[in-house]
Amino acid sequence: MARIVLPAGESPESHRLLSVQPDMGRAMATLSEAVYQKSGLDLRIREAIRMRVALLNQCQVCLGYRFPELIDVGVDEVFYGAVESWRESTIFSKKEKLAIEYAERFINDHLGIDDDFFEALKLVFTDVEIYEMSTTIAALLANGRILQVLQVEQVCSLSAIEPGGV
Repeated sequence: MARIVLPAGESPESHRLLSVQPDMGRAMATLSEAVYQKSGLDLRIREAIRMRVALLNQCQVCLGYRFPELIDVGVDEVFYGAVESWRESTIFSKKEKLAIEYAERFINDHLGIDDDFFEALKLVFTDVEIYEMSTTIAALLANGRILQVLQVEQVCSLSAIEPGGV
């Protein structure tokens, strides 16, 4: 049960939460839409980031949610299971590992992200990709923590699409 009063209705609490303050709710929904439907990030990279943030954030919805449409790009249970021990995993490319490390640093020690690490990012990612990763990490962190702190029942109604779609 949510810690705040939510508008009445049949829809899940996480959907009704957006109506508590409609302007902010629309902004959060728009940001989520951008992360999942407007980003140009490689889908494996986005999913690796999403799962690493979910593990660090302990977002139960994201930890359990799978995009069946991503199996064709190698995002399967082996992929999801390897995110926790990404450093030792052999299934991630160097670029994917760098994205996972960025998510981890962004959440655990954002002030410790130094120029050397950024130079490593810039060797393999464009400025646009770095911005999209940053925004994705921040959005996932914010959404997960809002839902957990307010103890809002969580459901996920996302879909993954190919970059450039929509």
